[in-house]
Amino acid sequence: MRNSLLLYILLAVGNILYSQSKIKCDLIEVSSIAFNKNPSIKSANFSIQNAEGNFQVQKSVFDFKLNSEVGYQNERYNLFDADSRNKYLDKVLKNNSFYVSAGLEKTLRTGQIVDVSLKYNYNNNNYPYNSFAQYVGAYYGNHNSTVNLTLTQPLLRGRGKKVATALEEASVFYINKSKYEYEFSNSYQIQQIGIAYWNYYTSYKSFSIYIENENRVREVLNMTIELVKADKKPASDLYQVNADLSNQERLTAVAKQDLYNSRLNLGRVIGLTDEESQRLDIPINDFPTVMESGFNDGIDTNALIKIAKDKRSDAKAIEEEYKAIELRYMQAANNLKPQLNLAAFAFYGSASVGNGIDESFTSLVNNEGRDAGAGARLTFSFPLNNNLAKGNYSINKIALQNQSVIIENTHRNIELNIDIAINNLKNSIIVLEKARESFKSYQDAFNSEQIKFQSGLTTLLNLILFQERLTSSELDNLNAQEQFSNAILALRHETGTLISKEDLGFKITQNAFYTIPKIEN
Repeated sequence: MRNSLLLYILLAVGNILYSQSKIKCDLIEVSSIAFNKNPSIKSANFSIQNAEGNFQVQKSVFDFKLNSEVGYQNERYNLFDADSRNKYLDKVLKNNSFYVSAGLEKTLRTGQIVDVSLKYNYNNNNYPYNSFAQYVGAYYGNHNSTVNLTLTQPLLRGRGKKVATALEEASVFYINKSKYEYEFSNSYQIQQIGIAYWNYYTSYKSFSIYIENENRVREVLNMTIELVKADKKPASDLYQVNADLSNQERLTAVAKQDLYNSRLNLGRVIGLTDEESQRLDIPINDFPTVMESGFNDGIDTNALIKIAKDKRSDAKAIEEEYKAIELRYMQAANNLKPQLNLAAFAFYGSASVGNGIDESFTSLVNNEGRDAGAGARLTFSFPLNNNLAKGNYSINKIALQNQSVIIENTHRNIELNIDIAINNLKNSIIVLEKARESFKSYQDAFNSEQIKFQSGLTTLLNLILFQERLTSSELDNLNAQEQFSNAILALRHETGTLISKEDLGFKITQNAFYTIPKIEN
């Protein structure tokens, strides 16, 4: 008694752990898992991050640029014999110079370039007289500081805000394109998960049908054994039934293998590992019915095409790419022009002489040696062949024309695919209805044939034949339900209504797998 209780506890714990290790095979749950597991979904998300990185690259054109320099130079110059400074310097002029500069440059989004810089220079030498022939002693310092401000206005190439920000704005469109492509890729992957799920469910139900069929053959076998014992049937009939049973056992083994493969294939599409795929539990969602799908014979193809053009994220993606290419084309056309820049500049500087750190600081504000001014300059540059600009212009022009073709072709394919999807849906409903009628008729026929066989009114061969037809019709009915379920998925994906984009991610509802898109009046 004690050992039995312990065994019961161990079995109960084992069952609990086993059930906890299983992955619930629900359409919504496995679809949600895919957003974190599916490699195609992950890869599509990386393309968004890549586009955002490119936006940052284009944005860097308008970053502040800090330029700085510091240097020191020691110079020894041998004087000519005729140089009058020889009597003070012993034929060698020794010069020391130290300089520091710092500048800040920024390209504005209106196209102008602003440059502000500060330069400081210190110089001394061993010549005891200054430039005014005053005796000041050797290594007497000279300080000079200058502040410069330059504003450059492009007059031809690069002129205007639209040209200056073209690549930055284009990169925003490419981000939008990547997001729309990510959404469409997710829709496609969810469709594949739905198809794989219905295949798994079909395999699961098929396996049950084959087991049921195998049991029916065993019942026939038992029935035949009893009839043989009662001398109502010849013993040779047992060979036929045993052969049929062996064949049914073979088909059951094949169905079991198909069930195993379809489970792992579903795991593959979700993004699960082999070990995780084997832990997928039995499918719990049944096939949709025609009634709950909301289908009616008067389905409006044009209305669904309009929904698709409004909602299909791949159509939105190519339109965003068109906008980006259009901006690049506009900039390429601008780059055909020469570079003609007008720069206005102003400067202020001052100088001081003497040694000491205080002289360095006062060099910018010293009244003596003060220098201020302003001016303008015009610069022109143009490569004579201009092959780079011409080549880029041609490339972007062709890309824009090609994108127009892609947009037109995408819309054309949307119309064709929706027409095909609707036709497939209608046809799948006809097939489903006929498969159900056939299955019901074969059920009645087999039951009737069983009664006849027991009464000796029909042959064993006829009973086996009706039994095989019943199994075949039941499998056909199951496959018709799978075809109808996949037709709903295809129509949902083609109209862009399989998943929806929310603020916090993507939303999948049960209705997307069970109903056709709702047409708003």
